[in-house]
Amino acid sequence: MERIWWEKVPNALSFVSDITESLLEEKSIVLQSSAVIPWRSSMESAIKNNVKQQNSSKRFESVRDVEEPGEYILKEYCKPEKRAMYRPSKTYADFFANSDDIVLHSCYLWVRVHSRSALEAWTRFVSEYVKKRKKGKEAAVFILEWHSGNNAPAKKGIKIYSFDDYIGEYDRIVFSTLASSSIKEKTFIKNYLAELAAGVIENDMELCAECLARYDRFLADPAGLIIEILRDCVRSDGTEFTFAKTPKSMAHCIWLAQIRTIYSVIEEFRESFVKRHSAAIQAALPIQSAYGEEYTDFRDVELGILVFMVKNDKLCLNSSEYAQLKKYREARNRLSHLSTLNFDEIQQLCM
Repeated sequence: MERIWWEKVPNALSFVSDITESLLEEKSIVLQSSAVIPWRSSMESAIKNNVKQQNSSKRFESVRDVEEPGEYILKEYCKPEKRAMYRPSKTYADFFANSDDIVLHSCYLWVRVHSRSALEAWTRFVSEYVKKRKKGKEAAVFILEWHSGNNAPAKKGIKIYSFDDYIGEYDRIVFSTLASSSIKEKTFIKNYLAELAAGVIENDMELCAECLARYDRFLADPAGLIIEILRDCVRSDGTEFTFAKTPKSMAHCIWLAQIRTIYSVIEEFRESFVKRHSAAIQAALPIQSAYGEEYTDFRDVELGILVFMVKNDKLCLNSSEYAQLKKYREARNRLSHLSTLNFDEIQQLCM
């Protein structure tokens, strides 16, 4: 599933591509997102591999849980004799920027930041380092990764890439559609599954993937399967899944998915039906609905009017046709009144 996301979803590809371009131009960045990035390790590997294929002169280094960048870099990237030369009268960033004999300059430093104070310390440090490192000289490139609902502070010399700005509803639908394409169901069911998964799950593509992997149970009982996944499964990075939708909100998402996919199937049935019985319907017109609306064109006649015509002997159908007509009329009425169909009822519509 992660290959579908990072290799086939257009804006996920653009996210990786744009970050790669900045790193190759030796620009430091903040990579931010309000939620967990799906299959994060695959994203990191893709970025590193893309960069290494075009620039093998720098190596990637990983940093985690460091609150004070200057002290950390002095200890980890400077030899003892170099550390002895540092004086507090200078900032760490200034000291490193004006030192050519440290390995820091030949690194991409990927820093996973876990607190707002650490983020502010790192962005201040990187901005000053970028400003004071002389142009034309080899310089370190920093990737500051930050997961929070709060945006990273804008600092000169650092470009911000927001995962949230790249990824939207379109990308979730693309992922769900591609991930659903290989299942052994009719196209109508695949389309409904894609809309249902993208709408109910929204931003958590790994949870979406878990649901799609068990699509038969998800279609029958979305809430029940999600509860089971939350209890028994974890994300690729080992963190637990979370899901905050209320039953009311979830029911609305299911209804939206059905409106977007099933309503059109009902309308296709109505159009086919009135064409097939156009002569008999035309002979019974004009006819009024219970609300006083008058129909003069057979192509406009709604399902409820068609059922009424059968009951009043204005339209003759065999028992199978009549049962099918009532089934579609009931489905349309339910959706029109904000109710949903269960999966057995949905399957009946495409038989």
